[in-house]
Amino acid sequence: MQFIKPLFLLLPAACLSAQLWAQAPVVDVSSSRSDAQSGRGMEGEMYQQLQLLRQEIMALRGTVEEQGHQLRQLKQQSLDRYIDIDRRLGAGGSANSAMGDTTEIDPSMTSPTGDAEMPESSNQNAPAATAAASGSSFVLDGNESSDYATAYDLVKSASYGQAIEAFLAYAEKYPAGRYTPNAWYWLGELYVAIKPQNLPASTEAFQRLLTDYPDHGKVPAAMYKLGTVYFLNGDKKKSQEMLTHVIDRYGNTGNSAVNKSREFLRKNF
Repeated sequence: MQFIKPLFLLLPAACLSAQLWAQAPVVDVSSSRSDAQSGRGMEGEMYQQLQLLRQEIMALRGTVEEQGHQLRQLKQQSLDRYIDIDRRLGAGGSANSAMGDTTEIDPSMTSPTGDAEMPESSNQNAPAATAAASGSSFVLDGNESSDYATAYDLVKSASYGQAIEAFLAYAEKYPAGRYTPNAWYWLGELYVAIKPQNLPASTEAFQRLLTDYPDHGKVPAAMYKLGTVYFLNGDKKKSQEMLTHVIDRYGNTGNSAVNKSREFLRKNF
């Protein structure tokens, strides 16, 4: 009986211990490891996708930069062609589509009285502003080369009034620009081409070129043109002096302004 009593006391303790073991949670270690590995796999995949996106963005940026460079090259090449035509016209070039063939004061069309028949402008109401006028309504895009090309296109299309506004705006915005001497030259031409002619403005434009850019390639042509404008304005003495100066200064250069000056003097003096 003495042994039975302790066993009876140990029986509840054993049952309680069994219940505690039964209530202990069962953790699937292999499942947790699988979830962790799956999470790391997703992170790695997302990282690879981000890297691919970065590479694609860099490639697109490179393409955009390359296309922008090619566009700038095309614009510059187009403008260089314009300038080449402009230069050849000043040197007696034969480009028929440019304005030099239509606005040049032909000595054979000039009478001894100084009146010259000039081709009519397509803009009969062209502004009669002076060459030094500012505040032109023409809107520039801020790029020196393309702004000059735009103005020159107006010359080629015989939109002389608009071309005057464009070149005035160009000369005002880019006083030290690469093509500003050309702009002043074309202003001198344009003021003679419009109806009615604005001879004072033409004189001022040519004088501006001669004063500010004495070594520019357009100087001989501008001197010849200025001499003819003096003649049209009735100042034959200044006309003769200017044309003679062209011959004396550039007689040995082969510049076409020399022959034109000689021809004008021969027919009108």
